[in-house]
Amino acid sequence: MTEATTRPIPRWRPITYGVLMVLLLFLYLGDRPQQLAFLVTAFGDFPVGEGATHEIHFLAQGVLAWVIVASVAIQVRRPATRIGALWVHTLGLVLTFSLLLVLSDLPAEVVPILLAAIVLAVLAFVAHPAAWGDKFRLVDRPSAVLLSLAGIGAVAWLTYAAGQLSINVSSGPHDEHHQFGHWVVMAAYGLLVPLFAAVAGLKVTGWRFPLLVAGLMSIVLGVGSLAITAVSQLSTIWALAAILWGAGFIAAGELEARQSLSTRTPVTAGR
Repeated sequence: MTEATTRPIPRWRPITYGVLMVLLLFLYLGDRPQQLAFLVTAFGDFPVGEGATHEIHFLAQGVLAWVIVASVAIQVRRPATRIGALWVHTLGLVLTFSLLLVLSDLPAEVVPILLAAIVLAVLAFVAHPAAWGDKFRLVDRPSAVLLSLAGIGAVAWLTYAAGQLSINVSSGPHDEHHQFGHWVVMAAYGLLVPLFAAVAGLKVTGWRFPLLVAGLMSIVLGVGSLAITAVSQLSTIWALAAILWGAGFIAAGELEARQSLSTRTPVTAGR
Protein backbone atom coordinates (compact mmCIF):
# COMPACT_ATOMS: atom_id res chain seq x y z
CA MET A 1 0.00 0.00 0.00
CA THR A 2 1.20 3.49 -0.72
CA GLU A 3 1.90 5.95 2.04
CA ALA A 4 -0.86 8.44 2.71
CA THR A 5 -0.31 12.01 1.50
CA THR A 6 0.23 14.41 4.37
CA ARG A 7 -2.60 16.93 4.66
CA PRO A 8 -2.52 20.27 6.50
CA ILE A 9 -4.09 19.94 9.94
CA PRO A 10 -6.32 22.83 11.09
CA ARG A 11 -4.90 24.26 14.30
CA TRP A 12 -8.19 23.90 16.19
CA ARG A 13 -8.20 20.12 15.83
CA PRO A 14 -5.07 19.23 17.82
CA ILE A 15 -6.01 21.85 20.43
CA THR A 16 -9.55 20.48 20.71
CA TYR A 17 -8.25 16.93 20.83
CA GLY A 18 -5.78 17.80 23.59
CA VAL A 19 -8.50 19.46 25.68
CA LEU A 20 -10.78 16.44 25.26
CA MET A 21 -7.98 14.08 26.30
CA VAL A 22 -7.32 16.07 29.48
CA LEU A 23 -11.03 16.02 30.32
CA LEU A 24 -11.20 12.27 29.67
CA LEU A 25 -8.26 11.56 31.96
CA PHE A 26 -9.83 13.74 34.64
CA LEU A 27 -13.13 11.85 34.42
CA TYR A 28 -11.36 8.50 34.42
CA LEU A 29 -8.86 9.16 37.21
CA GLY A 30 -9.94 12.39 38.86
CA ASP A 31 -11.56 10.95 41.97
CA ARG A 32 -9.60 7.67 41.97
CA PRO A 33 -5.97 8.30 40.94
CA GLN A 34 -5.02 5.35 43.16
CA GLN A 35 -6.09 3.10 40.28
CA LEU A 36 -2.63 3.63 38.82
CA ALA A 37 -1.12 2.06 41.95
CA PHE A 38 -3.36 -1.02 41.75
CA LEU A 39 -0.88 -2.64 39.38
CA VAL A 40 1.39 -3.00 42.42
CA THR A 41 -0.94 -2.92 45.43
CA ALA A 42 -3.11 -5.71 44.01
CA PHE A 43 -0.33 -8.09 45.01
CA GLY A 44 -0.98 -7.59 48.71
CA ASP A 45 -0.71 -4.02 50.00
CA PHE A 46 -4.45 -3.30 50.41
CA PRO A 47 -5.97 -0.76 52.79
CA VAL A 48 -7.56 -2.36 55.85
CA GLY A 49 -11.03 -3.75 55.19
CA GLU A 50 -10.89 -4.16 51.40
CA GLY A 51 -10.34 -7.89 51.49
CA ALA A 52 -8.23 -10.24 49.40
CA THR A 53 -11.11 -11.32 47.15
CA HIS A 54 -10.97 -7.97 45.34
CA GLU A 55 -7.35 -8.26 44.30
CA ILE A 56 -7.76 -9.58 40.75
CA HIS A 57 -10.44 -6.96 40.14
CA PHE A 58 -8.14 -4.21 41.36
CA LEU A 59 -5.30 -5.59 39.25
CA ALA A 60 -7.49 -5.42 36.14
CA GLN A 61 -8.56 -1.85 36.98
CA GLY A 62 -4.92 -0.88 37.36
CA VAL A 63 -4.01 -2.40 34.00
CA LEU A 64 -6.90 -0.62 32.26
CA ALA A 65 -5.97 2.69 33.91
CA TRP A 66 -2.38 2.45 32.65
CA VAL A 67 -3.59 1.41 29.19
CA ILE A 68 -5.74 4.56 28.95
CA VAL A 69 -2.99 6.82 30.29
CA ALA A 70 -0.37 5.30 27.97
CA SER A 71 -2.65 5.53 24.94
CA VAL A 72 -3.10 9.25 25.60
CA ALA A 73 0.54 9.95 26.49
CA ILE A 74 1.91 8.30 23.34
CA GLN A 75 -0.13 10.70 21.22
CA VAL A 76 1.40 13.84 22.68
CA ARG A 77 3.91 13.68 19.82
CA ARG A 78 2.88 12.95 16.21
CA PRO A 79 -0.69 11.82 17.01
CA ALA A 80 -1.48 11.27 13.32
CA THR A 81 0.98 8.37 13.30
CA ARG A 82 -0.46 6.79 16.48
CA ILE A 83 -3.90 5.75 15.27
CA GLY A 84 -3.54 2.43 17.06
CA ALA A 85 -3.45 4.29 20.38
CA LEU A 86 -6.56 6.26 19.35
CA TRP A 87 -8.43 3.00 18.77
CA VAL A 88 -7.21 1.61 22.10
CA HIS A 89 -8.49 4.41 24.31
CA THR A 90 -11.70 4.82 22.29
CA LEU A 91 -12.59 1.12 22.41
CA GLY A 92 -11.40 0.80 26.00
CA LEU A 93 -13.45 3.66 27.38
CA VAL A 94 -16.60 3.26 25.30
CA LEU A 95 -16.87 -0.52 25.74
CA THR A 96 -16.05 -0.60 29.46
CA PHE A 97 -18.25 2.33 30.45
CA SER A 98 -21.15 1.24 28.21
CA LEU A 99 -21.16 -2.21 29.81
CA LEU A 100 -21.03 -0.66 33.28
CA LEU A 101 -23.98 1.60 32.52
CA VAL A 102 -26.10 -1.23 31.14
CA LEU A 103 -25.18 -4.10 33.46
CA SER A 104 -24.16 -2.60 36.82
CA ASP A 105 -26.14 -1.03 39.65
CA LEU A 106 -23.79 1.89 40.11
CA PRO A 107 -24.55 4.88 42.38
CA ALA A 108 -26.70 7.48 40.66
CA GLU A 109 -23.98 10.12 40.90
CA VAL A 110 -21.57 7.97 38.87
CA VAL A 111 -23.88 7.56 35.85
CA PRO A 112 -23.45 11.14 34.47
CA ILE A 113 -19.67 10.77 34.73
CA LEU A 114 -19.66 7.58 32.66
CA LEU A 115 -22.04 9.08 30.11
CA ALA A 116 -19.86 12.18 29.81
CA ALA A 117 -16.73 10.04 29.34
CA ILE A 118 -18.38 8.05 26.53
CA VAL A 119 -19.48 11.23 24.74
CA LEU A 120 -16.02 12.79 25.14
CA ALA A 121 -14.32 9.64 23.83
CA VAL A 122 -16.48 9.71 20.70
CA LEU A 123 -15.89 13.44 20.20
CA ALA A 124 -12.16 12.91 20.66
CA PHE A 125 -12.17 10.24 17.97
CA VAL A 126 -13.85 12.68 15.58
CA ALA A 127 -11.56 15.60 16.54
CA HIS A 128 -8.33 13.58 16.29
CA PRO A 129 -5.79 15.45 14.10
CA ALA A 130 -5.57 12.62 11.55
CA ALA A 131 -7.82 12.82 8.51
CA TRP A 132 -11.00 10.76 8.85
CA GLY A 133 -9.91 8.23 6.26
CA ASP A 134 -6.51 7.82 7.91
CA LYS A 135 -8.18 6.55 11.08
CA PHE A 136 -9.29 3.48 9.13
CA ARG A 137 -6.41 3.19 6.64
CA LEU A 138 -4.16 0.13 6.86
CA VAL A 139 -0.42 0.66 6.48
CA ASP A 140 0.17 -2.88 5.27
CA ARG A 141 -1.70 -6.06 4.42
CA PRO A 142 -3.57 -7.46 7.43
CA SER A 143 -1.47 -10.07 9.18
CA ALA A 144 -2.79 -13.61 8.78
CA VAL A 145 -0.61 -14.72 11.70
CA LEU A 146 -1.74 -12.01 14.11
CA LEU A 147 -5.40 -12.30 13.14
CA SER A 148 -5.21 -16.08 13.57
CA LEU A 149 -3.68 -15.65 17.02
CA ALA A 150 -6.32 -13.05 17.85
CA GLY A 151 -9.03 -15.50 16.80
CA ILE A 152 -7.55 -18.32 18.87
CA GLY A 153 -7.24 -16.03 21.88
CA ALA A 154 -10.77 -14.70 21.34
CA VAL A 155 -12.27 -18.13 21.98
CA ALA A 156 -10.76 -18.26 25.47
CA TRP A 157 -11.22 -14.58 26.29
CA LEU A 158 -14.85 -14.48 25.17
CA THR A 159 -15.55 -17.57 27.26
CA TYR A 160 -13.96 -15.84 30.24
CA ALA A 161 -15.97 -12.64 29.62
CA ALA A 162 -19.21 -14.62 29.32
CA GLY A 163 -18.46 -16.34 32.62
CA GLN A 164 -17.90 -13.02 34.38
CA LEU A 165 -21.15 -11.60 32.98
CA SER A 166 -22.99 -14.73 34.10
CA ILE A 167 -21.69 -14.24 37.64
CA ASN A 168 -22.73 -10.59 37.50
CA VAL A 169 -26.30 -11.54 36.56
CA SER A 170 -26.58 -14.23 39.23
CA SER A 171 -24.85 -12.30 42.04
CA GLY A 172 -27.29 -9.42 42.45
CA PRO A 173 -27.03 -6.14 44.42
CA HIS A 174 -26.20 -7.92 47.69
CA ASP A 175 -22.76 -8.77 46.28
CA GLU A 176 -20.30 -5.87 46.65
CA HIS A 177 -18.48 -7.00 43.50
CA HIS A 178 -21.76 -6.52 41.66
CA GLN A 179 -22.35 -3.13 43.30
CA PHE A 180 -18.96 -1.83 42.19
CA GLY A 181 -19.19 -3.32 38.69
CA HIS A 182 -16.23 -5.63 39.24
CA TRP A 183 -17.65 -8.56 37.27
CA VAL A 184 -18.47 -6.22 34.38
CA VAL A 185 -14.98 -4.72 34.37
CA MET A 186 -13.49 -8.21 34.19
CA ALA A 187 -15.81 -9.05 31.29
CA ALA A 188 -14.72 -5.85 29.52
CA TYR A 189 -11.10 -6.84 30.12
CA GLY A 190 -11.75 -10.20 28.47
CA LEU A 191 -13.41 -8.54 25.47
CA LEU A 192 -10.76 -5.86 25.01
CA VAL A 193 -7.78 -8.23 24.73
CA PRO A 194 -8.96 -9.86 21.47
CA LEU A 195 -10.34 -6.54 20.20
CA PHE A 196 -6.96 -4.84 20.60
CA ALA A 197 -5.30 -7.90 19.08
CA ALA A 198 -7.58 -7.64 16.03
CA VAL A 199 -6.77 -3.91 15.64
CA ALA A 200 -3.07 -4.80 15.63
CA GLY A 201 -3.59 -7.65 13.17
CA LEU A 202 -5.45 -5.38 10.75
CA LYS A 203 -2.34 -3.15 10.68
CA VAL A 204 -3.80 0.29 11.29
CA THR A 205 -1.28 3.12 11.53
CA GLY A 206 0.66 2.66 14.75
CA TRP A 207 -0.47 -0.98 15.08
CA ARG A 208 2.40 -1.95 17.38
CA PHE A 209 0.80 -0.12 20.31
CA PRO A 210 -2.36 -2.28 20.38
CA LEU A 211 -0.07 -5.26 19.74
CA LEU A 212 1.82 -4.57 22.97
CA VAL A 213 -1.32 -3.69 24.91
CA ALA A 214 -3.14 -6.91 23.96
CA GLY A 215 -0.10 -9.06 24.75
CA LEU A 216 0.71 -7.36 28.04
CA MET A 217 -2.91 -7.41 29.24
CA SER A 218 -2.94 -11.16 28.72
CA ILE A 219 0.44 -11.66 30.40
CA VAL A 220 -0.38 -9.50 33.44
CA LEU A 221 -3.68 -11.23 34.16
CA GLY A 222 -1.96 -14.58 33.77
CA VAL A 223 0.84 -13.63 36.18
CA GLY A 224 -1.66 -12.09 38.60
CA SER A 225 -3.75 -15.26 38.57
CA LEU A 226 -0.70 -17.35 39.48
CA ALA A 227 0.34 -14.97 42.26
CA ILE A 228 -3.05 -14.01 43.72
CA THR A 229 -5.83 -16.18 45.12
CA ALA A 230 -9.03 -14.23 44.48
CA VAL A 231 -12.28 -14.35 42.56
CA SER A 232 -12.04 -13.90 38.77
CA GLN A 233 -8.55 -15.37 38.63
CA LEU A 234 -7.66 -17.72 35.80
CA SER A 235 -6.98 -21.35 36.64
CA THR A 236 -3.31 -22.37 36.62
CA ILE A 237 -3.55 -23.91 33.14
CA TRP A 238 -5.36 -20.92 31.67
CA ALA A 239 -3.03 -18.47 33.41
CA LEU A 240 -0.04 -20.18 31.81
CA ALA A 241 -1.86 -20.21 28.47
CA ALA A 242 -2.58 -16.46 28.80
CA ILE A 243 1.09 -15.75 29.49
CA LEU A 244 2.26 -17.86 26.55
CA TRP A 245 -0.36 -16.39 24.21
CA GLY A 246 0.52 -12.82 25.18
CA ALA A 247 4.26 -13.36 24.79
CA GLY A 248 3.77 -15.22 21.51
CA PHE A 249 1.47 -12.52 20.13
CA ILE A 250 3.98 -9.77 20.89
CA ALA A 251 6.88 -11.82 19.51
CA ALA A 252 5.02 -12.60 16.27
CA GLY A 253 4.10 -8.95 15.79
CA GLU A 254 7.60 -7.66 16.49
CA LEU A 255 9.04 -10.20 14.06
CA GLU A 256 6.67 -8.97 11.36
CA ALA A 257 7.53 -5.36 12.17
CA ARG A 258 11.26 -6.01 11.81
CA GLN A 259 10.76 -7.87 8.55
CA SER A 260 8.66 -5.01 7.19
CA LEU A 261 11.20 -2.42 8.28
CA SER A 262 13.96 -4.25 6.46
CA THR A 263 12.01 -4.61 3.21
CA ARG A 264 9.52 -1.73 3.09
CA THR A 265 11.02 1.13 5.10
CA PRO A 266 8.95 3.95 3.46
CA VAL A 267 5.68 2.22 4.40
CA THR A 268 6.54 1.42 7.99
CA ALA A 269 8.44 4.55 8.97
CA GLY A 270 5.38 5.97 10.73
CA ARG A 271 5.06 3.10 13.13
